[in-house]
Amino acid sequence: MYILGINAFYHDSATALIKDGEVVWAAEEERFTRIKHDNTFPFKAIKYCLESANIGIADIDFVAYYEKPLLKFERIFQTFIETYPFSLRPFFKSIPEWLGQKIKVEWLIREKVGFRGKIFFVPHHLSHAAASFYTSDFRRSAILTLDGVGEYETCAIWQGNNNKIAPLKSINFPSSLGLLYSTFTAFLGFRVNNDEYKLMGLAAYGKPSYVDKIHKTIDLKEDGSFRLNMEYFSFRQSFSMWSTKFEKLFGSPRKTGAIFNQRHKDLAASIQRVTEEVYFKILKQLFLLTKSRNICISGGVALNALANGKIFDNTSFKNVYIFGPAGDGGTALGAALATYHQIEGKTKRKSLAGLCLGTSYSQEEIEEELNKEKIKYQKFAGEDELVKKVSAWLARGKVVGWFQGKMELGPRALGARSILARPYPRVMKDRVNEIKKREPFRPFAGSVLQEKVNTLFAVPQKNFSAPYMNYCFEVRAKWQGKLAAIVHKDTTCRIQTVNRSDGLYYKLIRSFWARTGIPCILNTSFNLAGEPIVESPAQAIADFVKTKMDFLVLENFWLAKNYLHGKKSLATK
Repeated sequence: MYILGINAFYHDSATALIKDGEVVWAAEEERFTRIKHDNTFPFKAIKYCLESANIGIADIDFVAYYEKPLLKFERIFQTFIETYPFSLRPFFKSIPEWLGQKIKVEWLIREKVGFRGKIFFVPHHLSHAAASFYTSDFRRSAILTLDGVGEYETCAIWQGNNNKIAPLKSINFPSSLGLLYSTFTAFLGFRVNNDEYKLMGLAAYGKPSYVDKIHKTIDLKEDGSFRLNMEYFSFRQSFSMWSTKFEKLFGSPRKTGAIFNQRHKDLAASIQRVTEEVYFKILKQLFLLTKSRNICISGGVALNALANGKIFDNTSFKNVYIFGPAGDGGTALGAALATYHQIEGKTKRKSLAGLCLGTSYSQEEIEEELNKEKIKYQKFAGEDELVKKVSAWLARGKVVGWFQGKMELGPRALGARSILARPYPRVMKDRVNEIKKREPFRPFAGSVLQEKVNTLFAVPQKNFSAPYMNYCFEVRAKWQGKLAAIVHKDTTCRIQTVNRSDGLYYKLIRSFWARTGIPCILNTSFNLAGEPIVESPAQAIADFVKTKMDFLVLENFWLAKNYLHGKKSLATK
């Protein structure tokens, strides 16, 4: 049984394919269109998906869409009526989009994709819940989904039991923790649904001195239920997220590109603190309702790695699973899994082995691209030489573009489409930020050997596993100097644990450890500011050429920056 999952028309459109309950392919549309957070219908992702599986659309049994468009439009229309006449302009601006494509999803799937079978429209938060629960190792678990807004729901708690997910309670629009956080994202000059992680990074530089004022905007109960005071917000009826009353409370907004002052940093720290407060109250209530020690979490708020790292100290949950692409990019997969288990009633489950689920390129395809670009390159004699050379480059302080195997699903590079560097000294952070053209305050993640994670980081369990980079933990004091380039201002680091099943990437870090005594490297996504992560060899080459990266490794091929100019490479020494 093949089920094709689709999400579109909000942000991070994506496609996923499952075969008899097993995830076989998944990728976001942005990787193919090169438009970051592309929200258009994922025609290209569908094309690559079917080609990769060597099937046609006629081989698909069901298509699963990640939300109910008519219900979502009902909410938008209801909001328009409730806030009329203030909402007149935004409503009429959105109408052409809705009448043009957003409400015609079935027509697009039938006429443009050519599918003739049954289509299921899975509720948005159920898609989030399914993405997390069905890819976990848990057969029974509490589930939390938390984001900006789906059709109506902004927060939902569930109970997962074998192949079924049962709803317990929910909070509806306009009260939304995700939209509260996004309001401060916009207020501080960042882009909504794009830069929330920047706000999280900025929080480390401030003090939570505005917490009491933020509490004026949200009525939070001990059981985790909450209600926004809509006098401070205008996202229901205007193009702005906040009202004039919000500005009176917090001062003037930061203009995009302006220098960050201490007030901006303190606001970031304060909204991070309040977000964690709400998050943990919800989780505590969920534990009381379910008495489960297992928790699965998904939705855009679950990408807040700083909050995730504190779950163990602030709740009673012991086993925490956070779906890697917890935002909307993972809902295509969730919709497909919900259809298989929840709708079709299938009981066979298989946990997700990893997120490298996208496109890959053969040695022949890569060599053809290199020859087409007339770029000088060399080929490793084998895996041993590859690992030996690249670890030596990293140990010498070189920055390496790393392109291996299938592309990752989600916002994190996990060792398939990465830029790698040694995690020290501190200036290495500045150098990589300059290469990627990022803000200097933004931190980098560390890829650490699974067997050494407890040695370097204050993780809650000795062999704690974090393969998807969804947690920040404190760097142990004796290692902070050795990992200076990945230690953030608050002494934490977002970590990715790497084990033997990760193959070549694991071997690379082990080789680096043997050379330096440090079982961890700096890992960041292979892209420049404003770009999606690279998908193809051509894109990797293009980014390499226009930056100060030292080396590029494409599967079994490598090239050095000075080779591009026909000079002899020092890398051969």
